[in-house]
Amino acid sequence: MDQRVQRLASAVAELYASHCLRDAYLAHFNELAAEQTLPDDAPDTVQRVWRACEQLGLQPHARFYHVEPDYYEWTLHRRAARLMAPSIDHLCKTVVFENTRCSVQDASDPLNSRYYCVITQYVASVNAQKLMNYVRSLKNKEISKKYYNFRLADTDASLALTGFGNNGVSPIGCTTSLPIIISKSILSLEPPVLYLGAGDIDWKIAMPVAEFIAKAHCFVADLS
Repeated sequence: MDQRVQRLASAVAELYASHCLRDAYLAHFNELAAEQTLPDDAPDTVQRVWRACEQLGLQPHARFYHVEPDYYEWTLHRRAARLMAPSIDHLCKTVVFENTRCSVQDASDPLNSRYYCVITQYVASVNAQKLMNYVRSLKNKEISKKYYNFRLADTDASLALTGFGNNGVSPIGCTTSLPIIISKSILSLEPPVLYLGAGDIDWKIAMPVAEFIAKAHCFVADLS
């Protein structure tokens, strides 16, 4: 079955790669997003993401999905098919990185934060050296390299900062305001939408890339 799903997902991805479908796809996507309502029994963390989307002006562009409990046991192709994502490249995740050598202990200065929400594709990885180079450039390289060492924040720190558990982390609605860095490769997606965690392991959110970057004030960096 997984092979059939993979073949179908690959065919869909090839179809959506056509630039001529972009406008029609986005129009239909935004129409469905504007009509959507969140169930009353949605987890509190998901409701928090919804409210944050409203505050940012993203709610008319955001689509929420309640997925099956065994979602993370599936292949990426099956996950993409479940969400009706154009391809597996559109499946993204939010991870919290910590600069363990940062001279400050909080995230109050987005140009020199101890913590960053980093958004990357499941099919890609984050190059810690490129992340360091980019963050250092935010201060025009005035801070010595010895004050940078990026690594994934541990699970407890991520939970404390975001309020979201593993596989449910959303860059929107975090309990602590964290600067967001999105991988530049995501800007090349066609159609230009991304799928992320929505505050709970069983909930996902999808948004047009441009609207998300603009409304959430994301930094864009080459991280792969």
